[in-house]
Amino acid sequence: MNDFLKKYEHLLKKPVIIFGTGRSGTTIISEIIFQHEDLAWHSNWQELFPKFAPINYLRRLFDNTYWRVIGMNTQNNKSFRNYILFRPIERYDFWEAVTGRRIDFSRSFLLNEKATPEEREHIRSFFARIVKYQKRKRLAIKITGPSRMEYLMSVFPDAQFVHIRRDPVATIRSWMEIYWKEQIIHQLWWQGAYTEAELKKAESLSSNKFLFAAFQYKKLMETTQQEIEKMQPDIYSTSYEEFVKDPEGCIKKLMDFLHLQPSELVDKFMHTLSIANRNERKAASEKSEITPETKRQIMEIVNA
Repeated sequence: MNDFLKKYEHLLKKPVIIFGTGRSGTTIISEIIFQHEDLAWHSNWQELFPKFAPINYLRRLFDNTYWRVIGMNTQNNKSFRNYILFRPIERYDFWEAVTGRRIDFSRSFLLNEKATPEEREHIRSFFARIVKYQKRKRLAIKITGPSRMEYLMSVFPDAQFVHIRRDPVATIRSWMEIYWKEQIIHQLWWQGAYTEAELKKAESLSSNKFLFAAFQYKKLMETTQQEIEKMQPDIYSTSYEEFVKDPEGCIKKLMDFLHLQPSELVDKFMHTLSIANRNERKAASEKSEITPETKRQIMEIVNA
């Protein structure tokens, strides 16, 4: 173990890992939790300079004893100011850089995959620097897609996981409305977990974008459950629906699980949010409208 990691390994104790399928509520829930004064996280600036840990000193400029100006990890805030501010983000140039060439962190399910001792030391050392340079006490991570749980636990064995779920029909409709929909409706976006029979099934569904997406949603949920059963992590599971029904209660339970002290910063941020159940809104366009028959077919795939 290198000298830096020996000195600062305590900063990696019980890191928080929030994950879900994508468009499942992970962004809004993580954004609330990430307001906590103890937590360090992957930022937009780190994504611009994925191999340069000292970029995290910038957080001290934006968030310190005298002032706090943090941007939002949201597609709805595209202002220049938000791009400049130090803010949490979930993108994968950084992950590809920190995990190294052997691992396809963004596109692979990483089932039955572990970091090598050398990779583990490098990754832990880099994340310890993120926490130290941001001048925080604990690491927090947000990812979407596969849980990558076995791999992550090979690096962070005492991690506390938070799994966010959402109604599958609402999730798939949301997938159809965002910028990466073209990726997921024309190919199996995540790789390395499908059997030959599943590949044939996927091909048979490929002409219907909703059913093809439902097939991928099901695989994400199945592999997550498999990894939970195999790895037996310290995990808290909740849903987008539970959150929108009682936002403050949901966040309190989550923070209690994570052993995070009550935070005025978290409370203040929550009071700025207008939280509504987006499952109940109309589709953004005819292209994302899901008919009752398609809903039935989606649920058949998900529950098969």
